[in-house]
Amino acid sequence: MPFVLVRVSVTDYRRWKQVMEDHVAKRMELGSKGTRVFRDAEHPDRVLCLTEWGTFARARKFMGWGDPDETRRRSTVTGAPEVLFLNQVDTLPA
Repeated sequence: MPFVLVRVSVTDYRRWKQVMEDHVAKRMELGSKGTRVFRDAEHPDRVLCLTEWGTFARARKFMGWGDPDETRRRSTVTGAPEVLFLNQVDTLPA
């Protein structure tokens, strides 16, 4: 099962979330099965998104969609995002 984990630092969480919400339709169009959002408990400016995708090809297409510099500026992201393409291989109880 393909997942993409993205870690970013933001200066305004509400603005960042609005930009993410603005992209829901595009993520769905490209096969996103949903995104879980986490904030670092000790550093709330650090945000992690774990998105499940139908295929890595579609995930990569979304990651290259639009103008990344403009999106980062609008969403108050500072620095470059860390992006990991992950393949779920197992589930463990508790």
